[in-house]
Amino acid sequence: MYFNSAFTVMFSVECMLKIMAFGPKNYFRDRWNIFDFITVIGSITDVLVSELQESAFLSLGFLRLFRAARLIKLLRQGYSIRIILWTFIQSIKALPYVCLLITMLFFIYCIVGMQVFGNIKTDPHSQLNNHNNFQTFGDGILLLFRCATGENWQEIMLDCAAGKECEGSGESCGSSYTYLYFSTFNFLCSFIMLNLFVAVIMDNFDYLTRDSSILGPHHLDEFVRVWAEYDPGAT
Repeated sequence: MYFNSAFTVMFSVECMLKIMAFGPKNYFRDRWNIFDFITVIGSITDVLVSELQESAFLSLGFLRLFRAARLIKLLRQGYSIRIILWTFIQSIKALPYVCLLITMLFFIYCIVGMQVFGNIKTDPHSQLNNHNNFQTFGDGILLLFRCATGENWQEIMLDCAAGKECEGSGESCGSSYTYLYFSTFNFLCSFIMLNLFVAVIMDNFDYLTRDSSILGPHHLDEFVRVWAEYDPGAT
């Protein structure tokens, strides 16, 4: 509590000094300064509410989020941190295509799984139970997601092998292609599809750090930030 109040006072003094030095017009021209101002107002409100919590009729616990928002100020201090942030932002543009490809893979394998393994009788003592099965599309997607994470996918594969009892009949279910089905799915997801996320992020990080002579949007933001320090009045 005391540390929170101390940091709130420090940030408040910093905000006041900046407004006095740059002037309100130039201060609020910078989006980072606007963020700092909102954070300071929220932090002051958080301290006041914490002091009056016993007599308050309305709980404003969400104001504690402003304490964590102070850490975002670190993005202004380190160039490397901003490069990582820009890498994440640029990667978001390509990630939907990777997600679409993975969705198609899950959809195809789920449809095949429902046709081949949908009639296998569930057993609460096995990996194929009322919550993990191929009887419905939703359960099939969840089961495949579990296999993609590597959780007991071998046991699930063995429970779907040929010779298993069918639901509602004495016939045998399963398929001799079970091992091929689960092995290929696990290989595609674990070693190819999921690594595409890492490949996209690494490719964007390499582009942003490859050559400083190649100008990009992050260089423009850095130029504007440095220029504002030497010419706060934008003269």
